[in-house]
Amino acid sequence: MLRATWRGLLSRKLRLLLASLSVLLGISFAAGAYVLTDSIGKVFDNLFATINQGTAVTVQGVSAFGTSGFDGNDREPVPQSVLDDVSKVPGVSSAVGAVGQPTSLILPNGKAFKSAGPPVLGVSYHQDSPQETLTIVRGSAPKGLGQVLVDANTVTKQHLAIGETIGVIGNGPQQKATIVGVARFGSTNSLAGATLLAFDPPSAQQLFGTPGAWDALSISAQPGVSDTVLRDRIAAALPADKYDVLTSAQSAAQQSGDIKKGLSFFNTFLQYFARIALFVGAFLIFNTFSMLVAQRTRELALMRALGASRGQVLRSVLTEAVAVGLVGGLGGLGLGVLLAKGFQALLSAIGIEIPKGPTVVETRTVVYCLVAGVLVTVVAAAIPARRAGRMAPVQALRESGPAESKSLRTRTLVGAVILGLGVVALVGGLAQGAIALVGIGALLSFIGVTVVSPVFTRPVVGLLAAPFARVGVAGRLGRGNAMRNPRRTSTTAAALMIGLALVAAISTLGSSAKKSIVAAVATSLGADYVLHTDQYQPFSPDVAAALSKQPEIGKVAAFTQARAKIGKAGTSSIQGVDPSSLQAVLRLKVLSGDLSGLRDDQLAVSKAEAKNLGAKVGDTIEVSWAKTGTQPMTVGAVFDNNQFAGGYLVTASDYARNVTDKKVVVVAVTAAASTTPAQSRAAIERGLASFPNVQIEDQAEFVKKQGAQIDGILNFITGLLLLSVLIAVLGIINTLALSVIERTRELGLLRAVGLQRRQLKRMIRVESIVIAVFGALLGLVVGVAFGWALVSALHDAGITDFAIPWARIVEVLVIAALGGVLAAALPARRAAKLKVLDAIATD
Repeated sequence: MLRATWRGLLSRKLRLLLASLSVLLGISFAAGAYVLTDSIGKVFDNLFATINQGTAVTVQGVSAFGTSGFDGNDREPVPQSVLDDVSKVPGVSSAVGAVGQPTSLILPNGKAFKSAGPPVLGVSYHQDSPQETLTIVRGSAPKGLGQVLVDANTVTKQHLAIGETIGVIGNGPQQKATIVGVARFGSTNSLAGATLLAFDPPSAQQLFGTPGAWDALSISAQPGVSDTVLRDRIAAALPADKYDVLTSAQSAAQQSGDIKKGLSFFNTFLQYFARIALFVGAFLIFNTFSMLVAQRTRELALMRALGASRGQVLRSVLTEAVAVGLVGGLGGLGLGVLLAKGFQALLSAIGIEIPKGPTVVETRTVVYCLVAGVLVTVVAAAIPARRAGRMAPVQALRESGPAESKSLRTRTLVGAVILGLGVVALVGGLAQGAIALVGIGALLSFIGVTVVSPVFTRPVVGLLAAPFARVGVAGRLGRGNAMRNPRRTSTTAAALMIGLALVAAISTLGSSAKKSIVAAVATSLGADYVLHTDQYQPFSPDVAAALSKQPEIGKVAAFTQARAKIGKAGTSSIQGVDPSSLQAVLRLKVLSGDLSGLRDDQLAVSKAEAKNLGAKVGDTIEVSWAKTGTQPMTVGAVFDNNQFAGGYLVTASDYARNVTDKKVVVVAVTAAASTTPAQSRAAIERGLASFPNVQIEDQAEFVKKQGAQIDGILNFITGLLLLSVLIAVLGIINTLALSVIERTRELGLLRAVGLQRRQLKRMIRVESIVIAVFGALLGLVVGVAFGWALVSALHDAGITDFAIPWARIVEVLVIAALGGVLAAALPARRAAKLKVLDAIATD
């Protein structure tokens, strides 16, 4: 049996290789993501281990909410007094304070630098310090507020030069500074693509940090004192609840972990799409093995007649599936290594620079590729293999396999149950915010629709193919072929359905989000203008003060934002704002309490968060701040849900008391009465003369930009989903190719009675187009339904209006039809080249 199986594999190698291609494509995305993240991890582990060699111990504020990176609201700065105390600890050679905070760069042409990804960071530079991580490659060290050191990557990409003047905006207005040097971060030109603007420590402290404090301390050890011993001595001298004291190795691991955590979204994103592609590929494999088993009815039955047991036949088919899975897994691993380099180039294109390093292929990646490839293939081939094992020896006497005659009643009932379970899981997952349950629900729903779809395949396909049937015999034959085997047609179409259903769901969500933004601006935003920086980076509160001096400006409301632990709701965003100007810039409906008279130590809560907390006006809630710790606050007002107000509001003065970082995120502005739009915009521009990093948007511009951002995200996701669509097209090609082989004699007879080669090609094209459009329609219906469910679940998150993306739906149908034409090309060419007499003589 093993030899027979091997010969069978070789005789059907092209068909099975096409099936393995679907596994290969899905596996390659997962392998590429693993190779990329493992390679990046190794590079940054080595980088931070190298640059921290001059530092024995690092001291930083405790992370209040478990976040990482440059988050001034999470880690409190370290006072100068702590630096003084640490310097006196026995074994300390030197101790320096470091500053590193987000800032804004103004290029020599006066325009704000806009980063597509990594941030602009203002940092301190300690000349001649062993703890310094920047190395000057050209020029000199900066001295005073008027001199700056810039990383080599930014200098190259922005065509900057030593001697040029740039602007830097930190805590206050723009500070002009001359570039006096170019630096590298360790052995690389930048820190993962971030723009680094380095000043001497006092200047950096004044521009970006907190006066009299540092973001972290770097300490070197005296000879003979180990990192661990020095860490323990310093930790003993400091309060454990306020400061983290780390060795050089621990600090390097944390810094590298922060970078890897920031890039982990890419791995997660690609893994999800890889799984979708594998799921789609499973349908192709199922169809391929189903057709192969049907075509080999006499061969398998003859094996049974010659003494092969059911188990041997079943194992024979499963062995073929294992071979397909291994080929797909190994090919996916190889392609994944190449894709990892492509992903790295993609990251570089959006500004995330990854230092050069070796390509890392972990054992876990190899095992995953092989196991996932084999498992998906074997599971998909299990039902056809079981069917082969149950083949009766008497079927060897038949000229062909039995026609499809089994009733669809049982299948429909099973499919309906699976679909029902999927819908319940999907709705429950969306209601609870359980992503895993949503995934299970979507999976069961797709399987349920696929199992049920043969019931309506014949009437729908017949309707879709009706126009072709009116234009000639080739159209009628193509229509009949598509309707002949509804199970096969529906399974082939199901692969395309899944990819296009997800496209339709995401598009529906995006269209609904854009419509909701328009509605939110109309009903929730009272301001005439919204001011913010690129990527909504925090900016100086001096902006609001400057605008308030302009007579053409009415109300100005500056929104600050921090993280805090709020009662049982956990860590949430909380905004600080002046209550007296709030009602002028936002259309807030107060449900209870007094919002305009909100006092310090009071909290205004949205309707959704009040329900979540089970709170009402007058209740006391424990709020934990990074700076001041836990504070009891009274609910002073409950307001209707408003996308711009968020879930929690406190007074600006209360915010300033509890939060160190006073930067604002958004400034909302109304024009004074009897002021034209031109006059009010000109007044805002005058007020922002010292803050060129701040953008001005009226309501229409705000809506347009938000819509453009949503479109960008949708296009990126749709591009990744096209992988599953490509696999589905491969499925149509495979199905048609196998169908041509299955119908070789029939095609020969058609040619013998006068059907021309071009008519034969047209017949197969019609069949392909009908299957593709049927799959697309099925996917669009399912996708719009999924989209509606997502919109309903996200109502409290601000997506309140449902919208169907009709333009995208038309695009999908046209692309599906074109995909059908392309999928038919190779099978149609092969069918047309069949020799009539040889085809008729085929057994």
